[in-house]
Amino acid sequence: MATSKIKTIKNTLRKAIDYIINPSKTEDGQLVYSHGCSVGTADLEMALTAKQGTGRGDRIAYHLMQSFSPEDDITPEKALQLGIEFAQKVTGGKCEFVIATHTDKDHIHNHIIFNSVDYMNHRKYHSDKKDKYRIRDINDEICKANNLSVLPKYDGKRKNKYENIHKKEKNSWQNKLKAVIDQAIQNSETFEDVLFALEMEGYEIKRGKYISFRATGQERFTRAKSIGELYTEEAIKERIANKDKEVIPETKQSEASTSDIKQKNIPNAERTENSNQAQGQKKAPVQKKSFSSKRINLLVDISKNVKAQQSKGYEQALVRSNINTLVKTMNFLIQHKITTPEDFQIYAEGKKAEYSLYRKDSRKIEMELLELSEKIKFTQNYKKNAAVYYESRRAKNPAAFAREHEDQLVLFKASEMYFERKQLNPKELNLAEMFERYKELKAEKEGLSKRSNSIKREIDELDRVAQNIETALGISFNESGKSQNSGRERDEHSAEH
Repeated sequence: MATSKIKTIKNTLRKAIDYIINPSKTEDGQLVYSHGCSVGTADLEMALTAKQGTGRGDRIAYHLMQSFSPEDDITPEKALQLGIEFAQKVTGGKCEFVIATHTDKDHIHNHIIFNSVDYMNHRKYHSDKKDKYRIRDINDEICKANNLSVLPKYDGKRKNKYENIHKKEKNSWQNKLKAVIDQAIQNSETFEDVLFALEMEGYEIKRGKYISFRATGQERFTRAKSIGELYTEEAIKERIANKDKEVIPETKQSEASTSDIKQKNIPNAERTENSNQAQGQKKAPVQKKSFSSKRINLLVDISKNVKAQQSKGYEQALVRSNINTLVKTMNFLIQHKITTPEDFQIYAEGKKAEYSLYRKDSRKIEMELLELSEKIKFTQNYKKNAAVYYESRRAKNPAAFAREHEDQLVLFKASEMYFERKQLNPKELNLAEMFERYKELKAEKEGLSKRSNSIKREIDELDRVAQNIETALGISFNESGKSQNSGRERDEHSAEH
């Protein structure tokens, strides 16, 4: 499976670069590539780029790793090509980087070291917890487009949604328990009467160091002390003894009269207006927001859903959701005039081919942007430091002059090496024209990205439609476009054995 990882470099940048370009790991240096810098002076050039901005801080560079599965059909040259694309997308093509493809292990992998400061705007690269997911998404997209395997998708949003749902459920159980205890206190003379009242309401009671309650359908017990100071055993006994002076807790008030609680946070003028409305004036109808989604979800296997087995209401909600999903699936097929598995296969293949063309055009523009940004950088450095270089040749004390202007001379010589490698004459290059071309390419790329992203979303939707058809009808599609009852055959085979 293709994987990616990023870590920071806080010192010994030169040592890190020397490690990744090791000839014994890179087929005698044939699998090494640099962008925005020369491999031999990359550490110096990255440092000088940082000096032109606000500096680096403690992170002087980042080390990005991209690994491919031993089972994937990929050559070292192809891996290097994908590594360049990967680095370009992660950095936006604005940071100097050195990339090396290693072939000394059983799996081909790339090492990419890029500057923590970009050379276009001299801004720092910000890496946080979300960045690793962004990087993984970029790597997955590149690998899928090249028919390489990726790890199963980690759905962080789904995890957060799951946690939020259970948090709400926990709060709901607690609020119900509070309300039942409050009511029981008003009708009880002893603590045992309260416990009896809770048992009559269907609560299971566990006595111990801390008394706990569990309602019917609730998974875990709730300790009384965990829902508030007024609900410990001692507090309940005290409240029973003083129930004539009992003030209804806020939680119960919210259930009994939500509008009264809300009034507490409303200014006096508005509170009076709301009161007048309650006494007879007609209240303007509240416009409810509609959150209906056009997205086609996957059908849920209710028979295997644990929550559906525990809650009849949840089971019914899943049934309604599945019906809604089936309606959307059928509407999609009708809208696109798909009546057979063959129609579906042709339509899906057409969309994939269209996406492939858009991606190819987008990749072409990305590479031109990468090359152009590099050309702009070296042209700027050449023109900015040419005078210092020519002055150094006329200096009476060349060694002293070189020490005094070391940074400018390093940048100029790196630019010269670039132009020699590219066989370009820097005196013939026009920076204004290059910047204008860069803007045109950026705008063109954004337009392509919008169209390709729209097609990508439709391809993902097609995948969900196919899975829903297979779940509902047991029909799947193979490469040739013929249908087969694979799902049913698997079930029958399992039943026989």
